[in-house]
Amino acid sequence: MSKSTTTKKETAKNKEKKAHKNKYAEEIDKLKSELVELQDQLLRKVAEFDNYKKRTEREAIAWIQNANEQLIIKLLPVLDDMERSLSHRKQEDNSESFIEGAELIYKKLLDILDKEGLKQMVSVGEEFNPEQHDALLQVEKKGIDSGKIIEEHLKGYLLNDKVIRHAQVLVAK
Repeated sequence: MSKSTTTKKETAKNKEKKAHKNKYAEEIDKLKSELVELQDQLLRKVAEFDNYKKRTEREAIAWIQNANEQLIIKLLPVLDDMERSLSHRKQEDNSESFIEGAELIYKKLLDILDKEGLKQMVSVGEEFNPEQHDALLQVEKKGIDSGKIIEEHLKGYLLNDKVIRHAQVLVAK
């Protein structure tokens, strides 16, 4: 082989290597730009998620703070009735009409709370149930079975069948 043929072959190899280098350089540049673009997209998605998280937290706090709004709106007429009743009580000394008014207001309040799911527990004469009752005392009472509730000191309440206040009771020994 002659020197010129070898040099031509080497030159061709060098050109081929440069072509591969250029091809790889172009591909590396393309991949770098894709990487930058993907990083930018990722940062935007992280920011969007962070904003979403903050917004839902604010909405949840607002919802919790205003959860009782409708109940309070329903109770305002009862408050108004009570204020009117008390102002008339000071003007007149008619205790019978005052008591009737107070009973009507009490019934109105119970109706509103009943519609919201509040139920009073019936305890007297029932078996003591530690899931619904708090026993204040055990009292010996002739003619009454042991474990029966003989007196209710404080009413118990259920809200949608969940005990929200245990009844305080006296239980027969």
